[in-house]
Amino acid sequence: MQYIYAVVVIAALLVVYLWIENKNMVVTNYLLEQKKVPSNFHDMRFVCITDLHYNQYGKGNARLLKAINDCKPDAILIAGDLVVTAKPKKVDVAYQFLSELTKRYPVYYAPGNHELKWEQGIGCSKEFYQTFLENLKKMGVCYLNNESITLKKGSDTLIIRGLSLPRRFFAKGKRKVEINVKDIESLTGKIQGDAYEILLAHIPDYFEAYAEYGADFILSGHVHGGIMKLPIFGGVISPSYELFPKYDSGIFKKGRTVMFLSRGLGTHTIPVRVFNRPELICVEIRKC
Repeated sequence: MQYIYAVVVIAALLVVYLWIENKNMVVTNYLLEQKKVPSNFHDMRFVCITDLHYNQYGKGNARLLKAINDCKPDAILIAGDLVVTAKPKKVDVAYQFLSELTKRYPVYYAPGNHELKWEQGIGCSKEFYQTFLENLKKMGVCYLNNESITLKKGSDTLIIRGLSLPRRFFAKGKRKVEINVKDIESLTGKIQGDAYEILLAHIPDYFEAYAEYGADFILSGHVHGGIMKLPIFGGVISPSYELFPKYDSGIFKKGRTVMFLSRGLGTHTIPVRVFNRPELICVEIRKC
């Protein structure tokens, strides 16, 4: 009897721990020093958001907004999956959050696989998706669906690109589709060698191709940190059901390219996190 009681108590404590862990984000700060950072963009700070999936941190996302404001960013980068289902009450959560952000900051938002589903009419009507795009525009959100925006300061240029890969690249439980530089260029254009290039690419699996493409700074998500974190092994499983994904979270480097892979702020396919708290990332770029 005592054994059963102990098991019940331990199970209850574990449930409480997981609930607390899933509701309490951490802020991860990075300093990115690169020779290619333009002098006029030295010390520019970005808050990086991925995979919120309608999750809320306090009423109206008050805790999340405070954490963002405390980072004192110059701009907000969103690398997809702010949304999930196409339900008006749910999408209002995203609208409210974005509305608060755009009151204070420029917001650059690239789609993830859930926004891509809406674009293709999966789970929502064409009218719903068009309304979504119109609302983003009204709020002042710069939505980069295989598009780019050029920021100028004096003679210096910084380009932010949003990459949206076709749905076949997100297939669950299937062998990865290969991608090359020409594929990326056909979607979001060629890198301009003299500009500093930021790439918002929701899925991190193709990091080597992104690096070969020539991006300087990549923000990615999608993997949710591998759902469960184990010492040595890292993330256990991705939303695509890949075991021990190569890219789970953290910082990855190849040549002069750096990718920041966020654990994200919400859950979806596997609605739990174990030893894997939600994450908000703040990146400051500096010329070295």
